[in-house]
Amino acid sequence: MEQKYAASVDKVFALLTDPKWLEARCLALGELSATVKAKKAGGGVGINMKRRVKRDLPAIVAKVMPPEADLVFDEKWSADEDGSRSGTLTMEAVGQPISMSAEFELKPSGKGCIYTIVHKCKCSVPLIGGTIAKFAQGQVEAGCADEFGYMVDYLKKNK
Repeated sequence: MEQKYAASVDKVFALLTDPKWLEARCLALGELSATVKAKKAGGGVGINMKRRVKRDLPAIVAKVMPPEADLVFDEKWSADEDGSRSGTLTMEAVGQPISMSAEFELKPSGKGCIYTIVHKCKCSVPLIGGTIAKFAQGQVEAGCADEFGYMVDYLKKNK
């Protein structure tokens, strides 16, 4: 997935690593709760997030997972020599057979920047795990698209 922003890498990075901004974004997008902690180290930042979400589930997925879930995210951002930022993300659905990992990059582009992220979902349930992972991948990407849109709107209103 990719999104172009009309703001610098530094401005977007500052928002994406600001616990209060991230919590507000989660709640504005309909999540039930969000707690975010950030720890700076060198040129990088570690983000730990716990989010409670509620989703409509198809029947096959609802047999293995409840509609409400606690998600625990661990993000690691680093500074690259060219002014870009990059990192990795892991997400665990607490007590559920689903996990997600991602690699991302925030690069300068013209007067703004481009944020790129690639997600991979896994499910450990035999036989139907692939179906559940495919559903989870769609949910993750829909949520990411909403987060992209939230940032675009925020940047328009806060130039």
